[in-house]
Amino acid sequence: MNTKAAMLGVITATLLVAGSLWPEPRLELAWGVIVELLRLLPLILIVAVLAGWLAASELAQRFRGWLTSRPGRAILTASLIGAVTPVCGIASVPLVAALLRQGVPVAAAMAFWLSSPITDPGMLLLTAGILGWPFAAGKLLGAFLLGIGAGAVVQGICHWSPQTRWVRQEALEQDAPGSSDTGCRVHFLAESTATFLLVLRWLAFALTLEALVRSHLGDAGFIAMASVEGSWAVPLAVAIGGPLYIEGYAALPLLRSLIDMGLTPGAAMAFLISGAAISLYSALAVWSLVRPLMFVLYLVLGIAGALAAGWMTDLAGLMGSG
Repeated sequence: MNTKAAMLGVITATLLVAGSLWPEPRLELAWGVIVELLRLLPLILIVAVLAGWLAASELAQRFRGWLTSRPGRAILTASLIGAVTPVCGIASVPLVAALLRQGVPVAAAMAFWLSSPITDPGMLLLTAGILGWPFAAGKLLGAFLLGIGAGAVVQGICHWSPQTRWVRQEALEQDAPGSSDTGCRVHFLAESTATFLLVLRWLAFALTLEALVRSHLGDAGFIAMASVEGSWAVPLAVAIGGPLYIEGYAALPLLRSLIDMGLTPGAAMAFLISGAAISLYSALAVWSLVRPLMFVLYLVLGIAGALAAGWMTDLAGLMGSG
């Protein structure tokens, strides 16, 4: 384990202990983080295996070549795949890291990072059942358009400044495997192990921060969202939804209740998109791969996309009977 990884582990443990003891002892906070981390272990294992496959598979190499040939096609493909696949933000990052090491454009990575956590087939059906099909379809379209728009912006910036290095060097470093089957197996195991440890470290940190934010903010943010009227409801929802991310399936019944209390559909849409696209899970993992300027751009694009989706939802009146 390198120095940065060890420091992250120490910081996570310190925050978890401090949050559990201050301002009053609350051991359920630490226990909740541990239980959630254990619940997500199967997902981490799946992501690690996929990352290993992307690094060693011949089929994956052909797919990478298809993506790298045309940036526009790569952005469109990444946005489409991201909008329909059940990959959360932190899980998508190591998969994209394996592709970045093989030359996939960072614009396509940005498209996938922002579109993939927002929805998936199961989420689409549940959203339709609770908030109506127009709202669910609007959320799916918003994920797709956010990916395309963000990818196009990043591609334009990369074209304007082709010499700038946007990805951290350590994210691109990987020992080259041999051409033999043994070399491929070694590469698969190395990539899978590195990915597992990477996701485990950052996910533990993100879960700890989320638990601290939620425990100290409590219900005040949700009450404020439901009480604000007009166009300011959407920016407030983005400000609350980003750091105070609630897992999408749990957020839907809550938002249904808040809408009945006066929350606008646009604010609900902005809350869901910002909470998924730029949540602590996603943001911390993206930070581990890209340089600060690209990370700031990631946040700006995610916030702008959530705001646009929220305001457009209110203008279009995308709300079914639920």
